[in-house]
Amino acid sequence: MAQLERFGHGGDLMTATELFGVAVEDLIDFSSNIYPFGPPPAVVEKLKELLAEPGLASLTRYPDPDSRKLKRAIASFHGIEPSRVLTGNGAAELIDLLISVFKPGRAGTIEPAFAEYAGSARKRGIPVVSCITSWENRFVPTLDEVKSLIDESDLLIVGTPNNPTGHLLSVPFLEEMAEYAAKAEKWLVIDEAFIDFVPDGERRSFVHRVDSFPTTVVVRSMTKFYALPGLRLGYLVASEPVIKKLKQMQVPWSVNALAQEAGCVVLDESIRKDFAQEVLLWLSEEKKRLTAELKKIKELEVFPGEANYLLLRFRERAGHYSADWLQHELGKKGFLIRDCSMYPGLDERYFRIAVKTSRANRVLVRAIDELISKEG
Repeated sequence: MAQLERFGHGGDLMTATELFGVAVEDLIDFSSNIYPFGPPPAVVEKLKELLAEPGLASLTRYPDPDSRKLKRAIASFHGIEPSRVLTGNGAAELIDLLISVFKPGRAGTIEPAFAEYAGSARKRGIPVVSCITSWENRFVPTLDEVKSLIDESDLLIVGTPNNPTGHLLSVPFLEEMAEYAAKAEKWLVIDEAFIDFVPDGERRSFVHRVDSFPTTVVVRSMTKFYALPGLRLGYLVASEPVIKKLKQMQVPWSVNALAQEAGCVVLDESIRKDFAQEVLLWLSEEKKRLTAELKKIKELEVFPGEANYLLLRFRERAGHYSADWLQHELGKKGFLIRDCSMYPGLDERYFRIAVKTSRANRVLVRAIDELISKEG
């Protein structure tokens, strides 16, 4: 495993401090894919208001175990019934819950993919079968490969946009997957943790199509787009019988009171609409600028994904450069990147960076360019 990804993920600032000797407040974290300007101001104001209440009710009382107010807000946003929504302590908890409850004999993944898909299965002794996609094929599996994977497994998890590539599967392709899984009586879990960063993402979401496919579940995150990873908040959409089954097995009070309130605020249409426009405009401009600057470094290739991060690799002819070397050298300068060599299908040449502020992006590109020039 890569040195910084001690727990299998990016965003581990404490490990970075131990490894590189840089104080947490001096680190610029490109390893986690969070909107860099923070949550909507209305969320901050709401949390301040709650923490200023006499008696601190939000801390001294139990949260609603069924997150009813938040479920109604999520249902209203998607135009579905609250009974088809289950909230959780982030998308990762819900993925873990799905595997725990469905108990597949074998789990399937399309690699490279978010490590928790396979990790949640393997820690329970469940074998994992995969198909490996490649840069050269734009990380797109064939429909035959996916059908074979469904045949070989009892539960298939697919991320769209994929993490770490950013590739977004088309709705028609997902519909074929879901139809085949339903006929085979197999589970299909679609992880849409980053779809809010995709222009017209709601139209391209599978949430509104779950009704037609009883064995399909869609998982969403509320921490990346709204910059709330410290609160941990996600939800899934499925048929009512599936929701009831999952709820029976979920840990009580999975979503804390502050997270429930924050979720309601960000889904208020008067707040969300302006915030979403702001985020998507920033991402469109800054991602284009960052990609152009990175492409000027001749030793690197940039994959054109659709999310708020970029997968890069050193060219074959780049010689001895590696993601591990780059992560270590940048870490000493206070920059954190994601070494992707641990992902199946990727090797020591691959790494991922999040799109951050203009200034942070410029400084990172300059640091990468200087390190490569110096080493070369």
